[in-house]
Amino acid sequence: MSSILEVRNLKARSREGLDLSPAVDFDLQEGEVLFLRGENGSGKSTLLKILLGLHKYYEGSFQLRISKVEMQYVPQLGNLNFHLPLTLQDMVPPTARDLPLLRGLDLNKKWNTASGGERQKVLLAAVLAKRPKLLVLDEPFNHVDKDSVQVLEDALAQFLKMNPQSSLILVSHRALVQNWASVKFLEIR
Repeated sequence: MSSILEVRNLKARSREGLDLSPAVDFDLQEGEVLFLRGENGSGKSTLLKILLGLHKYYEGSFQLRISKVEMQYVPQLGNLNFHLPLTLQDMVPPTARDLPLLRGLDLNKKWNTASGGERQKVLLAAVLAKRPKLLVLDEPFNHVDKDSVQVLEDALAQFLKMNPQSSLILVSHRALVQNWASVKFLEIR
């Protein structure tokens, strides 16, 4: 296994230079899952945004050893409340429409009327179909009912099993139901 991400003393900062998160260090190897936990406001999402190039103010360093096109990101569902006349099907590429994750879903339903679980299944299916080397999920279980959480976790477990070189960074407040073999936990305080 080779390293795809090395993070050293990485700390999110505001434009004014204030610390937004504690400094973190970690390495992520091919096939590993990194589970970031922490209280609201601890800087988990901001750290992800630094790694994705979406937040420019930080201290420390990180080395991403894959190209950005090999990464896929699903932000917090609350950040995707747009009101466009789209159906769920409009959000899913044809290559993803046969994924078990979408079974039983009415893809003709409007995005605006879909539940959190339906939206999250569609977003996850869209990125899984691309078979990324690194999948970054920010609070994928928020606004999702218990049954949908299990479906989402099962889909992630199946993806990781079928794509052993792919890695996952997952931010969540909740404990995982799945017992994935190579999970690293990083507590952000």
